[in-house]
Amino acid sequence: MKITITDKPAAADEEYVIDSLWTHNAKTTPVDIHPLFLTLRDEQNQIMAGLVARTWWGGLEVQYLWVSDDCRGKGVGRDLMQNAEQEAKKRGCHMAYVDTFDFQARGFYEKLGYSVYGELGDYAHQHTRHYLAKKL
Repeated sequence: MKITITDKPAAADEEYVIDSLWTHNAKTTPVDIHPLFLTLRDEQNQIMAGLVARTWWGGLEVQYLWVSDDCRGKGVGRDLMQNAEQEAKKRGCHMAYVDTFDFQARGFYEKLGYSVYGELGDYAHQHTRHYLAKKL
């Protein structure tokens, strides 16, 4: 046997590892992972903001939230988050969580009712990653 290292894994290999982990986890609790993707598009169908998340085991895991410069400060991020939370509730979720860096959106998430439950510093020797959660 040998260990291989790459920064460009084959999609099938990456999927195999992830699926194998979830198969193992399913021995304890059935796996119910479902993607959740929201976008805001302009009249030309250009994406102006988007949210990438997934729901599983009663949780909404917000992975990415991006809002274009043109849409910042207009409530677009809030609307995406609130819509994601509403959909998560329909899917039976009772909690939501997200992480963000000190230069990103900690205050934004706190205004939405999220609380910090953990931090990890020293990213790039200068940034802190904040982990936040809330009950839905």
